[in-house]
Amino acid sequence: MALVVLGTITTFDRSTPVVADGAVYVKPDGVIEAVLPADADPPAGYGSAKRVRTGGVIYPGLIDLHNHLAYNHRPLWAPPGRTEPFTSREQWPRLASYATDIRQPTLALTQVASKALLKFVEVKAAVGGVTAIQGSAVLSRPYEGWLVRNVEYETFATGERSVFQSVRRLAGDAFESARDHMIAGNAFIYHLAEGTSPGLLDEYQDLHDNDCLRPQLVAVHATALGDPQYADWGPHHSSVVWSPFSNLWLYRGTSDVVSARDAGIRVCLGADWSPSGSKHLLGELKVAHLWNHHPKGLDGALSDQELCEMVTANPADAVGWSDRVGRVEPGLLADLLVLNSRRPDPYENLIKATERDVRLVLVGGRPVYGTPGLMRTAGAQHADPIRVAGLRRAVSLVDPDVQDADMSWPQVLAALEAARQDPHAAQARLLAAPGDEEPFRLIPDDPGGEPPETLTAAELRAVEVPPLDSLTHDRAYLAAVRTAPIHGGLLDGLTSYYS
Repeated sequence: MALVVLGTITTFDRSTPVVADGAVYVKPDGVIEAVLPADADPPAGYGSAKRVRTGGVIYPGLIDLHNHLAYNHRPLWAPPGRTEPFTSREQWPRLASYATDIRQPTLALTQVASKALLKFVEVKAAVGGVTAIQGSAVLSRPYEGWLVRNVEYETFATGERSVFQSVRRLAGDAFESARDHMIAGNAFIYHLAEGTSPGLLDEYQDLHDNDCLRPQLVAVHATALGDPQYADWGPHHSSVVWSPFSNLWLYRGTSDVVSARDAGIRVCLGADWSPSGSKHLLGELKVAHLWNHHPKGLDGALSDQELCEMVTANPADAVGWSDRVGRVEPGLLADLLVLNSRRPDPYENLIKATERDVRLVLVGGRPVYGTPGLMRTAGAQHADPIRVAGLRRAVSLVDPDVQDADMSWPQVLAALEAARQDPHAAQARLLAAPGDEEPFRLIPDDPGGEPPETLTAAELRAVEVPPLDSLTHDRAYLAAVRTAPIHGGLLDGLTSYYS
């Protein structure tokens, strides 16, 4: 249906950055037809449209270009007994505690309850205003029923993927494949030089030597890079995805995003994953702001607007989606986030917002999450009640016309709890379910490079799956941050954003 979404509009269109009392006119196909002052004459055909008076600030939906969705059931993880930072991503995945605490539980849940797990982590993202997220890795079969856009699998109804990725270091013919994707105009997301060891610079040199430094390259982390690499890389106008929480949590250092920006590299922000990162991108935005003003950080080199562009316009531009999403403009899809208006500056309002401030999330004009009242007004169907940070919210997961959009929020929680309590029994129920179709499986992209595997019956009986992570940056999360030794107190200031 056609919608008129009313409120203060932060467009990220430099010609008209803010419309103080505005209206976003959304066609039935989910495309924005016009962005106008609320008292201006509307386009033709909106006489019977639903008018959603948000009372808040309207933004483009947040775009998370670095995540590992399968692992986001897991709370923060601190390697037992570890007090000194790691220097490379090759280290921590080799710990025995990583296998027992993260890898094995994730293999179990993705083996016996993948659909429920995917829906849980998508809701977790939407709670933080995310409308597109990267990091679904491999799917066992084509999947419909996404709650938010999945960066690797989103085709915008063209049937053609435009974003490809690799978590692990490229070698041999993989460079040619990556280069061919980029020559064809597709984005290539690549984990590059994660850590602080000088030896990681070889990964950058490999990209250089194989002609993979291109505008379509989206490099994740790049924490080991310095001025010489950025000076060499800058003329290629690539993009880098910054995940400061995970970097500081594991390595006690993070990417030199100011040098990257100054060299001509576009900077985006990514939440990484919940074992060593933020719960969603709205949380990661606070970490970026904290580091920007930290005494050991960036000395305020980034403006609030620049930080906010890292989660909206910049990632859209990085993956070639600037004609689809990332701004509030006519002709783009209505992927929108509505927040409470707490502060007069719209960029500070976004940075300082918490889960309690998220009022409505639209994906292509479809209401997926928000307050019960706004969800009803926006035409949400089959919305389930959900409690977030002690507040009443609603989430719309079920669509009878869409395959795989067939689980309500209570069913998602029940399925995951049953799988957590007895993974072996959950697998037996899954295999005994009627139907000829292969059970859907989300195959995790293990950061340690371990190949995916199927757990045996004995392994399923032995694995211990911890309780599901909370959806919000709650007291337990902040306490875990304060007591973890590796980051050396660099993240302690996060508490002030949630007080």
